[in-house]
Amino acid sequence: MGIWNSTLVYVGARTLLAGAMIALLLRRRVGAFYAGGQVVSDLSCAAFLLAYVNPAVRDDVGILVIPLLLFVLYWETMRFFENRRAAAMSEAEDSWLDSSLRVYGMVWTWGFVLPALLSGAFLMFDLMAPDEWPFPNPKAPLTCTPPKLRPGDELTLDMQVPHGSQLAVFTPRRGVIVLVPYGAKQFEHVAHLTLATDTLRHVFADSGLYAIRVSSESEVSASLMCRVRYGS
Repeated sequence: MGIWNSTLVYVGARTLLAGAMIALLLRRRVGAFYAGGQVVSDLSCAAFLLAYVNPAVRDDVGILVIPLLLFVLYWETMRFFENRRAAAMSEAEDSWLDSSLRVYGMVWTWGFVLPALLSGAFLMFDLMAPDEWPFPNPKAPLTCTPPKLRPGDELTLDMQVPHGSQLAVFTPRRGVIVLVPYGAKQFEHVAHLTLATDTLRHVFADSGLYAIRVSSESEVSASLMCRVRYGS
């Protein structure tokens, strides 16, 4: 079982336990605000865990990890101290249910809250220092989407910056065509580039397999390449 599948199982188990906790809160009639805050916290933690192991989810979460992580830190910390305060102020002798809930709370905090907070912290670190943290499933340095193109479609290149300064397309019949992208940024620092097949008809003129290469003229051996299939 890969780390993605293992994380899905872990997040699924966490979601079931969180659902049971929210149901208990609603049964105690703590109010919609409290239950809603717990829902946001649990969903945010699930997003952190999934984003940590999946680059696509990581891109979707993006900068939202900052406010979400701050909210989870605030919410879980306040709830922890509220539970401790309520236990200290209680004059009744603890029942077996109270003891079980206390143990459950400790297991929940150490086993399900802290790992999610750490994942969120690493996601925030990646925003400040991109590609410095070794995520288990790193994003490919060059991806081409969609993998199959038709006339009129757009090809999107997602590149890890900085990269090479040369963009070349290996066509099925016309050999290699070097493209020179123009823009406000130097091509080496462009993370996303869209190529319209209608605009580049001299490139996408034949059906077949196309290879897109990003490289430096002096370091062809260190080039990045992806492939797409074009045809009607």
